[in-house]
Amino acid sequence: MSVVLPKKFRYDINGLRAWAVVAVILFHFKVLGFAGGFVGVDIFFVISGLLMTKIIVTGLESNRFSYSRFMFARAKRIFPVLAVLCLALLVFGWFWLSTIDYQKLGTHIVGAALFISNHKLYSEAGYFDAASYEKWLLHSWSLSVEWQFYLLLPLVLMLAWRWRGKQAVLLSLLAIALVSFMLSVYAVETNPSAAFYLLPFRAWEMVTGGLIWWVMRHKQLGQMASKVIELLGFTLILMAIFGFNDATPWPGGYALVPVLGAV
Repeated sequence: MSVVLPKKFRYDINGLRAWAVVAVILFHFKVLGFAGGFVGVDIFFVISGLLMTKIIVTGLESNRFSYSRFMFARAKRIFPVLAVLCLALLVFGWFWLSTIDYQKLGTHIVGAALFISNHKLYSEAGYFDAASYEKWLLHSWSLSVEWQFYLLLPLVLMLAWRWRGKQAVLLSLLAIALVSFMLSVYAVETNPSAAFYLLPFRAWEMVTGGLIWWVMRHKQLGQMASKVIELLGFTLILMAIFGFNDATPWPGGYALVPVLGAV
């Protein structure tokens, strides 16, 4: 009789999530010294990329990956909380907002529910514009980017796997990361709002998480090396949080600092 072992809980990843959440919250409350706290979103992207790549690749290797099960699992985690949030905002907004603002909230809720709020917000204003701080669902743009990533990455990796197996999967991840990063560096100067909000310019951050999982999946670092790398990672993250601000071109090359820190 085979024994199914429980999944090992990743306290390290959960702790990194906590750092990211705190950084973003303190940034939005304009706490002195946390002008770069928005980099918490980039840390989340790295974490998501690592976890999703692991699920997809290990599923393909065992011939047990199901696209429908994968997406259902993501929806089960996201939809209930998102629905409660949107309902609460509709009720609160009815008493708090003007008619025009309430109508705008309604369009933002539709965008969040359809996971296209990043495109909706991109069409309206930049993330750091004063008007953006009045949008109650401003944060939903990153959830939309992640959902779009969830939709597309499995399809790409499934096609690569059928083409030439593991080698093609790795080449696909490398190609996505390189092309997306180059697009991000270019767009941050030519169309900064697109670079900030849209998936093609953010995919490299998530795929980088997937690549570090790939590199380290069969490796074990010594205790000293682990401590040194951990210290370096937190140093990079803190440099980004305390050193960047809303005038920093983002993401582009500067985003390498928190992304590599998370890695």
